[in-house]
Amino acid sequence: MLLAACAWGRAEAITTIRLHADRISFYYDRFLVEADGNVVVRTSDGMEIRGDAFSMDLKLNRFMVAGDVQLRAHGTQLSGAAFSDFLNFRRVYFIPVTAAPDRWTFLDGDFAHPAKGREMPGDTFAFPDTGKRRPDLTSRSAVIGATSYVRFENVTSNFFGLPVPLPAFYVTFAPSPALARNSLSGADLDLTYQFAGNANSISALHLRYDAINHAYASVEQHLASDHAYAVFSVNPLTAPAKFWNLMTGDTLSSRFQIDTFTQLYTYQYGFREPLAAAQYTYITASEALPRWSLQAFANLTNYNLLGPGAHAVFANGQTVGELDHPTQIQLTASSFQERIFGSPFYEQYFFGTGFNHDSYGAGLQQYGGVTYTTVWNQLVGVSLSLPELTFGNLNSAYDRYVLSGSFTKERQWFTVPHHVDTTTFVSSLSRQITRTIGTYAGYSVVNTGDYYLHGGYSVSSPIVNGVYAPGFEAFRGVATQRTFSFATNYTPSPEFTLSLLYRHHDDFPEPTPGLFPFPPLNPLGQYVYPTFLGQPPNDLTADLHVRLAAHIAIDIARTDYFGFATLKWSPAFIVQVSQ
Repeated sequence: MLLAACAWGRAEAITTIRLHADRISFYYDRFLVEADGNVVVRTSDGMEIRGDAFSMDLKLNRFMVAGDVQLRAHGTQLSGAAFSDFLNFRRVYFIPVTAAPDRWTFLDGDFAHPAKGREMPGDTFAFPDTGKRRPDLTSRSAVIGATSYVRFENVTSNFFGLPVPLPAFYVTFAPSPALARNSLSGADLDLTYQFAGNANSISALHLRYDAINHAYASVEQHLASDHAYAVFSVNPLTAPAKFWNLMTGDTLSSRFQIDTFTQLYTYQYGFREPLAAAQYTYITASEALPRWSLQAFANLTNYNLLGPGAHAVFANGQTVGELDHPTQIQLTASSFQERIFGSPFYEQYFFGTGFNHDSYGAGLQQYGGVTYTTVWNQLVGVSLSLPELTFGNLNSAYDRYVLSGSFTKERQWFTVPHHVDTTTFVSSLSRQITRTIGTYAGYSVVNTGDYYLHGGYSVSSPIVNGVYAPGFEAFRGVATQRTFSFATNYTPSPEFTLSLLYRHHDDFPEPTPGLFPFPPLNPLGQYVYPTFLGQPPNDLTADLHVRLAAHIAIDIARTDYFGFATLKWSPAFIVQVSQ
């Protein structure tokens, strides 16, 4: 279901420009449209301009026509040498063909009464110099939505110097972020072909590659209005394990917003009856109050949509044979960050209550001989933060330090007789050494304690591959993760960035090779959980970002583990090409 046009919601009327010429060129890096030969321009406000050459700066929102210009507008016909329309200011500048040289200005679309001889901006008729740069695409027809989009027909795209014919190509440059929302998972390579769209919609085909699915195609549809959005995608479209994603959001007032994310998983060949199907939905509603914010969150999950007796098989090989429909609802109130007595420190408080329910199968939890199908929880917490403290030589950008940090303490109580305490401390110290080199050092501690009123955790003395794992005899549900990190980055230009990150982990229980399995990898080959029990104590990551062209960049990352049994290398290089 792909929509090439949409009038969903109310949007401010924009000027539409229909352009035809012998050759139309588009330069992506400058958002510049150039045209030559038999130029014809028709606008939605009733103008028709003909000439030899056309130029439009999409960001500045103005266009020019030059050479044997013929203007028809609202019953007026004029001949001239050059025409320039500053759309933002509703001013048209014109060089007429008259006995004596003159210059005319038309205000607010009144072509019957030109203001003659008025001063004009110095660059009114200045065509940009593109030099020897090749255009990113060429065509003979285009539709331009001022301040919003441009759509080309019968396109020849310049793909690394190779001409690639396309039936159409759409480019958006609207300032609204609604059309830029993405419902696709990460990929190593994503070639995006936006084949249709207007001011409120984008229809796109994605040719992608990642380490799990390999080469595949996906589709994505964007819809947007002044205050709402929807993004639908099927990813991958050409593989049996398909994820049907739908993101929506609506800002109903200046204080209230609701967002949803729904994913339907199907395992099916083509579009035949699925062999497995599962679904989950996230709903978040946020309300801003004086000095507080209120957020309601709901998670609705159905692990098996095929009914009793069916066995849902997920992409990671997990099998769910029974019906299982857990539901979670959480309501949280958070204060705004407030400065503490004029100091550089800020405080924030939060509390909430939650409802969890699953009446199928084994319920939510079995404890003390009781099966809990419904669990209520309460939450209270406080956070202290230091957003930024600068010291050193404050007169020098390269001889001063920035210290920041935060401390958060929270407790959750459950109707199952236990509570969970979480304490988090994060700090960092950064310095910009030169214009191109920056560094930072960080230290974080996360302590999580799961305390049961009656037991809950038994004594464990695991032996892995014949080796005793120390520390677990003292484990009673309390884990501590300490991480020291040091990073440096080198950025000589926006097109090139090289960074190095070293991390040392000091955890309890201490990691034992083979005891804890590594978490699953995402399509980029990265661990789904950035912090987890059992991770190697030392790792070094290098990341290189290079922009190859105006809208094509490549990221190459590599992680090296050491000091952890025989593990020395990450599963693979991560190479990501993005537009």
